[in-house]
Amino acid sequence: MRYCLLIIFIFLGVLTHAQVIVIDSTKAPKAINKIVLKDSNDVHSPRKAAIMSAVIPGLGQIYNEKYWKVGVIYVGAGFLTYYVKRNIDSLKSYQSAYTARIDTSSATIDAKYANLSNASVLSNRNFHRRQRDIALLGFFGLYALQIIDANVDAHLREFEINEDLSMKITPTFSGLISPMPSIGLNVKFKF
Repeated sequence: MRYCLLIIFIFLGVLTHAQVIVIDSTKAPKAINKIVLKDSNDVHSPRKAAIMSAVIPGLGQIYNEKYWKVGVIYVGAGFLTYYVKRNIDSLKSYQSAYTARIDTSSATIDAKYANLSNASVLSNRNFHRRQRDIALLGFFGLYALQIIDANVDAHLREFEINEDLSMKITPTFSGLISPMPSIGLNVKFKF
């Protein structure tokens, strides 16, 4: 029974005909360069992508359908948040140790960093303050960069690349006949 159905389907496939359109090249109109107008609802808005990304980081990338960039943004933000928190905790620790050391009261004792000198504690405090500030700048830089990325990506969405665009580099050698033979490169652009 299965084989009969298989044979019927094979014969039906052979017996079907497709519609063929034949164009007479002598009667065909010449190709006219047409400007394709797009509906204003179909246009991808760079402004909208930037605003969406400014309101909620990564939303502009979702609007641009670049979903993998959202993961990169949030992994970077998570790393920078961890780095800021770690440096703030270290800064507070070294600050309290330095405050205890310069306090004139004998009741305050720095037991955590007893093996470090005052200059080392002060240097470590300043180091962690600087690292915290750099991480905060990186956080705001990432925020600005993802807004710019959403805007640029939305602009490039409408960019069309010509298929005829090419560059060809070939080596050249000029003359055995000339008194001074030369070697060079020939660059051809096609667009």
